[in-house]
Amino acid sequence: MTRKIVARLIVALIIGIGIGYAVGKSMANDVARGKALTMKSYIDDFDSHRKDLLSSDHPMSFSVIAGTLNKMFFFGAYELLVFGVDQALGLLDRRTVVT
Repeated sequence: MTRKIVARLIVALIIGIGIGYAVGKSMANDVARGKALTMKSYIDDFDSHRKDLLSSDHPMSFSVIAGTLNKMFFFGAYELLVFGVDQALGLLDRRTVVT
């Protein structure tokens, strides 16, 4: 039981670090683009910006189904990773069970 909790903590820590790194890099790229953006370049390319915003329109049912499938995939992958880490910790566990 304790090994499964440790496996979950390890996987959660690794996923958290990965997501935090990705969000940090994305924010750094956004800041760099924001610093380089001028009013003139934004106005000159306004139609492209507007088209990008309007192209992301999806029906609510599609968003709900896609979100549900996304979460199912994420939690399935999480459980598989936990299982793998739990098995690896089991191999590293040197205690022997005497019956």
